[in-house]
Amino acid sequence: MGPKKKGKKSKAEIEAEKLAAEQEAIKAAEAAEKKRIADELAAEEAAKKKKEDQIEYRTMELDRLKKSYEDMLPIIEARVAKLEMNKKQIADSEEWAAFTACSYRPRITESELNTYITETNDRPEMSLTESLECLNYTESIIEDLNSRVIKMRSEEVIDEGKIAALQAFVPKMREMCIAKLDKATVNILQNADKHLKGGGEGKAKKVEMCERSGNIKVGMWVNLIRKDKFRFLDLDFKEKLGMLITLPKQFASLEVAVRGVHFPYNQISARFGTKDLVLGGVFQFDIIHLPPMSKKVKGWVMRKMTEEGSRVCKSNWPIGNADGVISKAAAKIKCCITLPEGLVVDEDLSVKWFHPVDGRWTTEPIEETEYNMETRELRFTTVSTGSIAVVQDRLTDLCYKSWSLSPFMIPGGGGCVNYSITTPRFVVTIEASSDGLCRLTSPDHPALAELRAKRLSPGDILYALKSAGINLLPVDSDAPKAKYVDAEVNGITLKAPEIESKLNEEVSYLSTSFDFLSSRWNNGLGAGKSCVQVKETDAFTGGTDLVDYSMCVIEFDEQSSSSEDAPGVGVCVGGVKCSLVNSTEGPSYRNFGADLVDNTEGEVFLGKCLENIATKEAMGRVRGGDMNLLASTVRCLLQLSRPFSFC
Repeated sequence: MGPKKKGKKSKAEIEAEKLAAEQEAIKAAEAAEKKRIADELAAEEAAKKKKEDQIEYRTMELDRLKKSYEDMLPIIEARVAKLEMNKKQIADSEEWAAFTACSYRPRITESELNTYITETNDRPEMSLTESLECLNYTESIIEDLNSRVIKMRSEEVIDEGKIAALQAFVPKMREMCIAKLDKATVNILQNADKHLKGGGEGKAKKVEMCERSGNIKVGMWVNLIRKDKFRFLDLDFKEKLGMLITLPKQFASLEVAVRGVHFPYNQISARFGTKDLVLGGVFQFDIIHLPPMSKKVKGWVMRKMTEEGSRVCKSNWPIGNADGVISKAAAKIKCCITLPEGLVVDEDLSVKWFHPVDGRWTTEPIEETEYNMETRELRFTTVSTGSIAVVQDRLTDLCYKSWSLSPFMIPGGGGCVNYSITTPRFVVTIEASSDGLCRLTSPDHPALAELRAKRLSPGDILYALKSAGINLLPVDSDAPKAKYVDAEVNGITLKAPEIESKLNEEVSYLSTSFDFLSSRWNNGLGAGKSCVQVKETDAFTGGTDLVDYSMCVIEFDEQSSSSEDAPGVGVCVGGVKCSLVNSTEGPSYRNFGADLVDNTEGEVFLGKCLENIATKEAMGRVRGGDMNLLASTVRCLLQLSRPFSFC
């Protein structure tokens, strides 16, 4: 027989069970609420305790950083004093050498440059040879000025006002000299009949002349005898000037002169502010209207003097064209120019004409460009006259792929540091020496052979590389168009000036004993933070180079985690903090590791961070005091080439 079935619950039983369940639920809710309140109170207490701990840590950190700075200050002051003494000795030596040379050459000061301009303007009319000598001499002064400016830009405190005042002299001096050249040209044209040469064997006399002074070259042809017809006319100045101009037959009937001037510098940038990189100088091709010719009357030579005849009256090609108008149907003028030595150019170089109205370089009127790498002969045709040059994008070698610093010793020659920059085209290595001079050791390009044999200041060697076609002197205005390697779009974020300055100082100071290497994370950290890899060098110990790099971060203190955890407590001395973090360059890591390395803390000075991973010998070499000038030389290289922003 089966079990006895339970009877149906009564209404009272059901109500009792329901009431019991409700009471249990109320108890559970009350217990949960008590637990929630207790948890919230505990969390608030923990958060309060954490904030108090963070504020306490931040306060202690700022006190520690202040003390660290104060402890380091006497060492810094002694280092700066010794560096200033070294620089003064060099400056005194240069000044004494200039004094004993008994030269009338103006020094690069505003007063002496103004005096030079005034005295040169007051000089009487010059011949063509004298005007070119004046141009060449003035250009050598401008080279001194450029050297001074770039040296000023490598100083820790940059006086932009003084730099601008000095740079303002460049266009003034060049325009002054070109005015002298134009006046000499006018004198030749007014007396062109006195310059007729040649003739004999059925050939007509002609007016052709060429002169040069240094690397400034002028070739001129005056069409006095317009009965002399030709299909084309070669103005062959190749032997003396490395210049050949072939005129079409239309010139045979024109009352004009043709003048070709090769300036070894870029006067366009100074006048119009263009940013293009001009290589090998500017070729100025001008068509000049002839003044009224002289007439002989009863033994007298009569010349009609007009306002137009007393100045160079240039014409566009074809004659009558308005400024900036390019006539593709015009007869082509052929040119052959031998480019100067020392230019790093490719066979597919770009020849451009300067548009005087739009203020830009363009290839529109230039065709049939050919360049012979062996002979350095550049051939092209043009349907426009004016300024023509080999023009390269100034960002060709920007941004950098990587950079590095590594110290080494020369037996009997003191310490040196190799500074290497890998650009999209070359690996450029500059050897900085303890005497404040630098030497280019790579690339091993034939055009740079002469430069590699020189020892120059940091600014001069970088400026020489730029003139040769390798621009490692970026400026802020390059940032919008610059592009990081493998980036999809143009534009980079420049590091804040305070961050760049701190890196320049810290890295250069430590470069005499540590190897530094760029990091792939750097360009993604924003303007207020930068990172670089560092390790103790084995150059002085004969090691095996097996030590791994550590990652150091230099950032605004107010952006650091300890400052963000305790806002309003204060900012460290100098406002910039250094630290070692747990991050690596490995491709498997997708995020930058910002956690501090165990047993390390943020410091005002990077060297203080490295004390935890470096030997006493390494820190001793840094603080030894005999590498101050070398460290200063490295700082100049870093400040001018700006790897922390452009890599």
